[in-house]
Amino acid sequence: MAGIINKTGGAKAGSYGAKKLYIRGFPYANTAAKFWTSILDEVFAAYPPGTALELAATSGGLLQPSLLTPEIMFQRDMDRLIAQDNQETLRDAMAVLELIGPPGRIALRMILPGKESEPQEIELDYLDADLLPFLLAWLLEWASVPDALWNQPRVRGAFAGDDQSRGFRYLVAFELRSRLLSEELYHRCLRLHFRREPLTAIPRPA
Repeated sequence: MAGIINKTGGAKAGSYGAKKLYIRGFPYANTAAKFWTSILDEVFAAYPPGTALELAATSGGLLQPSLLTPEIMFQRDMDRLIAQDNQETLRDAMAVLELIGPPGRIALRMILPGKESEPQEIELDYLDADLLPFLLAWLLEWASVPDALWNQPRVRGAFAGDDQSRGFRYLVAFELRSRLLSEELYHRCLRLHFRREPLTAIPRPA
């Protein structure tokens, strides 16, 4: 999960991302934890303190807790498809693909202190618009935002996550804006502010 911003990558990029992220004492070693800490590490390494990032994309479907366990959702879909006629399933799938086209790209913009950069597109090899809702769901979950609010026009949240193996704490605050374009098609824009601090610099309770 490196080279999302800096496409040249390199050996240093390979060290990005937490293998395990602790939030309120609970460890997360999933793809979302790796992705978000990787992209924050990239920003931390390449941009001045106080830099925020913005991700924007259009994708279908509501944000809902089932996105936190995609393997269960995918298995449910597979079971449903197996129960259907194969020719009917293929026709339905082709009709949907023809209607919506390939996955969309995600626009990424860096918000430097006093300046906004021009947006760039994330390569589809790294991430596409269809996968972004799964990652957004985890931010909302970690911030303890009630799922009844996940699809509101504007949602704010914050959380702290510890990478104990590397000795970092991520302090994250975000605002997610969602705009309904048509039936279950949303344009979403996430603006994320963060600090990364050494765990040793954080005061411990007496």
